[in-house]
Amino acid sequence: MGKPLTDGDYQNGYFIEPAIFEHVTSDMTIAQEEIFGPVIALIKVQDINEAFHIANDVVFGLSASIFTQNIGRMLSFIQNIQAGLIRINAESAGVELQAPFGGMKQSSSHSREQGEAAKEFFTAIQTVFIKS
Repeated sequence: MGKPLTDGDYQNGYFIEPAIFEHVTSDMTIAQEEIFGPVIALIKVQDINEAFHIANDVVFGLSASIFTQNIGRMLSFIQNIQAGLIRINAESAGVELQAPFGGMKQSSSHSREQGEAAKEFFTAIQTVFIKS
C-alpha cells in the first residue's frame, strides 16, 4: 500500500503506488497537506456540517467534490466549501482545459490559470466592416 516506485523511469522522482488511508482524523498530517498523487485519505464524519468544517479547517483550498443526488446538499456544498474548483458528482482531480482554474487560501496564487484561454474558447470573433 503506497510503496515508493523506484524501477526504471521512476527512480528519479517521488512516485508511489495508489494508496487508500483509512481511519484518518482531521488533525493528521495527511488530512492537513495537499498531496498530488494517487492517494486518498478517508475521514468518517457524522453529518455534512462536520464534513464542511473538516474540509475548510485547512490552509489549502484547491478543489473539492461531492457525490450526491440531493440538490439541497449540492447547493449547500457550493455555498460552504472554500475551494477554487468545486465539482458535483465528479472527482476533484483534473479540469477542463478551457475553464479558469486556481485555488483559494494557500493553494495556488489566488489567480486563475487558463483565464485568457477560457475567454478565447468561449468567444466567437466576428470581424465587421461598415462603410458609410
